[in-house]
Amino acid sequence: MKRRQAPRANLLLVGALASALLLAACGGSNDSAPLIVGSAPPPAGSTDQPPTDTGPVAQDYVTPPRLCEPGPGDQGEPGVNGHIPKSAMYDATANPDGFQGYWCGARKVAQNTLFGRGAFGDLQIKAKGSTRCAYASNRDGAAGGDAALTTGIIVFDMKTPTKMQVVPASGDTTVVGTAPSASVKTTSTNKWGEETTAATPVNPNGKILRTPAALEAYSGLELSGDLLVAGYKDNKMVDVYDVSDCLHPVPLNASYQSSGGHHDGWLSPDGKTWYGVPFGTTAKDGGTTLITGGTSPTDDNFANYTIDNKRVDLHITNLDDPKNPKLLLSWNRSQLPDEVKNNKNWRIMAATNIHDVSTNPDGTRLYLAVYGGGGQVAGNLPTPTTTFWRDQTCANGLLIMDSSDIVKRAADPKLKYVSFLSWCDQQPNPEFEQGGYARMTSTAATHATEWVRHVNGKEYIVSTDESYALTTSDTNGLPNQCKQQSFGRMIDISDEKHPKIVGTYEQDANKASVCPTLVAEGGNVPMVHYLNFDDRNHMRVAVYAAASGGIRFADWTDPTSPKEIGYYVARRNTPSKMDFTRPDPRYDAENCLYYTGWNQGGLVSLELTNPQYNPCMSRSANVSGKVATAQGDITVALKAGRDSKGASVSLSIEGLGNKVQLGAVTRLGSAIDADGAQVTATSNSVQIDADGSFDGQPAKFRLQVTDNGGNKGFFSLSCTEGCSFTTNGYLQSGGKLTVANLKS
Repeated sequence: MKRRQAPRANLLLVGALASALLLAACGGSNDSAPLIVGSAPPPAGSTDQPPTDTGPVAQDYVTPPRLCEPGPGDQGEPGVNGHIPKSAMYDATANPDGFQGYWCGARKVAQNTLFGRGAFGDLQIKAKGSTRCAYASNRDGAAGGDAALTTGIIVFDMKTPTKMQVVPASGDTTVVGTAPSASVKTTSTNKWGEETTAATPVNPNGKILRTPAALEAYSGLELSGDLLVAGYKDNKMVDVYDVSDCLHPVPLNASYQSSGGHHDGWLSPDGKTWYGVPFGTTAKDGGTTLITGGTSPTDDNFANYTIDNKRVDLHITNLDDPKNPKLLLSWNRSQLPDEVKNNKNWRIMAATNIHDVSTNPDGTRLYLAVYGGGGQVAGNLPTPTTTFWRDQTCANGLLIMDSSDIVKRAADPKLKYVSFLSWCDQQPNPEFEQGGYARMTSTAATHATEWVRHVNGKEYIVSTDESYALTTSDTNGLPNQCKQQSFGRMIDISDEKHPKIVGTYEQDANKASVCPTLVAEGGNVPMVHYLNFDDRNHMRVAVYAAASGGIRFADWTDPTSPKEIGYYVARRNTPSKMDFTRPDPRYDAENCLYYTGWNQGGLVSLELTNPQYNPCMSRSANVSGKVATAQGDITVALKAGRDSKGASVSLSIEGLGNKVQLGAVTRLGSAIDADGAQVTATSNSVQIDADGSFDGQPAKFRLQVTDNGGNKGFFSLSCTEGCSFTTNGYLQSGGKLTVANLKS
């Protein structure tokens, strides 16, 4: 990605990679048997103090261009930003090996295909000390439905981020519970939530949670502290797990049923309240449509309509005692004030349903995505015969409710109306929001409405859309029409009674001016769909999982003017299809890794390649002293880090026998190849990969350092290509060892 100078702020400047020279004396040779030098035990406690080191300091912020500009190693989109040409997607003759993918400013770190089960659901990650875990659910069950042993929540050991290892099954064959679902016969589970039967005592695929709700915990998979909650996609079942030992979750309750289904879910930051949002109209989900009837498009007489007051738009569960969940409230839009329900522009009860729920940190406000509009996914496309109060085109936007009664555990809790912002209320950018129908400024349905505190200190809601955008062809969207848009919004809620859209994230393919050209060309303009952030409480970067448009990264430093700083659109080896990224991305701040899921590709981790957005690329390491290896002490002098010119490393080793030279640094960042024992994937570790030579022959090397405090730590140098060589060990007393992180 190209960089441009701009006004000063607190983050890093990208520079060219610097080269450095390493002279090392090491045992073994390129032609000998591999030399693997084991580490000696950690030395006795040292009283030495760390050297004075202020650590790496942030460089001036550089305002990026509006769109990501591909740099070395990138494979950028070939045409209009956000457009996937039909030839790339579907043409098996032109692309016999399938779609090869696009990426800019981001690179793939690791991938696990999840047994090829497809239908990715949701994802959570958890770290406790050096232990790192991930949980991946599915939306619709693997091939074979809920009965398939690969269906459920897969538990991963992420101590080595590049390996993504499924945790082995416990081997426990004692049945303590059952897991009935809507689509399979009763299955049996042990105390760990794993299935065990006479035919298959132990799941051969590893640790997969298969209690009732875990079977299809779509977007209803949430984590807060040591509590993991799963809600079955279109059913009332809720499971609660203790994940204090994140590698070995324990079900606390796997028999509770709430009052509605779980197309989406939210667990309050304190872990005490569960919110579920149904989607469908079956009895096991949300119940019948809220409003039906009417005689004509002009019939605004409510007497001619039927309102189902038993419809569930939102249900709320008390988890004060996670072993005994209790229903607090079932709610729907018929409980809104009359002046809101009777607003003839909004027609808020016409929306198909609520889609997303989130809260502020103290839980006193709910932010609900009212799923209206006229997109092909939302349904209820307006027609000449759509009756007045069934026209949902403006029942599409952000609904804010006061949930203080829920936090206070009031005896008869109520949700109190604060405000509703319909997308029909504002047109920030008519070039993008040209509208497809008479009363619309956006046809896509509101998908997510998430609270953030921006780096400027103010509170905002960030929203996304669902429904493919205007030039979609084939079976998606509105073919050959310029009617549909899909983009994100930044909504200022400083005055929560009058929220205001201050910025929109758009892709150029949504512009009315390019629509006719793209319609003729064919292809796909992805939706701006699922959502997360670099830091919800200090937000600068939004990360969008944009369906077939892949992962898109936007810098919202200026809340009125987002910049697309990176994207990753996965390759797909089947020529006739595109892969589809669906769950909310998750961010591992200690390793600067973003995790996301793909329907066909499984679990994928990414890292940004611009140090301005990847602070792990600015870590520094200093080692000086004797390191104990299993073959004796070596003397190490290492200095590695990054400045405005790029990454650099200098290293000398004395004590063994061969010659090593380092050239260009190819990566400086988090310890993604940590073993999880001596070298940990934590903020006190750094990894440097570099080209070089071993005894005059081309080779590649990896340096890793873990700082355990007090000048205690671990040093490792290994050859990764071109030779067989490793030396590593703990620093001995009297030496100096530090790993420092970026200081703003």
